[in-house]
Amino acid sequence: MIKLNNLTKTYIDSKISIKSTHFNKENSYLILGPSGSGKSTMLNLIGGLIKPTSGSIQLSLNNQTIDITNLKDKQLRKLRLDNIGYILQDFKLFDDFTVKDNIEILLNLSNKKISTQQLKEILKQVGLEHKINSKVKHLSGGEKQRVAIARVLANDYDILLCDEPTGSLNKSLANELIQLIIGVHKKAKNTLIVVSHDETMAKYFDEVVRFENLIEGSE
Repeated sequence: MIKLNNLTKTYIDSKISIKSTHFNKENSYLILGPSGSGKSTMLNLIGGLIKPTSGSIQLSLNNQTIDITNLKDKQLRKLRLDNIGYILQDFKLFDDFTVKDNIEILLNLSNKKISTQQLKEILKQVGLEHKINSKVKHLSGGEKQRVAIARVLANDYDILLCDEPTGSLNKSLANELIQLIIGVHKKAKNTLIVVSHDETMAKYFDEVVRFENLIEGSE
């Protein structure tokens, strides 16, 4: 479970205040809202990529509850590597590395190992088994997104956070990829949170939340 307790994040020219709320383990959530509304800020707070100005974030992991706002940077980095997966619109891949290398780099950072056969099976699930030794710079946008999904499959995270994961894809490919992400979530039995402005995704999720309803001051 993920619990947000009276979170605020203040910037030089803006402030976001998020109501106390929670996200249950094994559930999938779609957070809908327009671009620039603060959805990505909330996702980055949950993932420990940025720290709140006030409030706390509690994650239930391995039968214990951890307040990540109290962790030191080194502790937080380890928690992220071990427990939190990200699928972002800009992929965050190494273009001059192969598909295989891009997946293994993240595994090595968290001291995890998989066999070549296991890697091939993961790539088969996302339709990229024939691209295992291809450099990422030679892949299409949809194929790069599949590499990002394969990284998550390989790591089997407790929490999966997706920031506009299909924003740059056409409708057909977007639907195909969101179903892949849902499949990864169900296999891992993790907590999935996707932020998007795309209303058509709603049918795939356990719960759909309007971001405006999470902001302080809304009813």
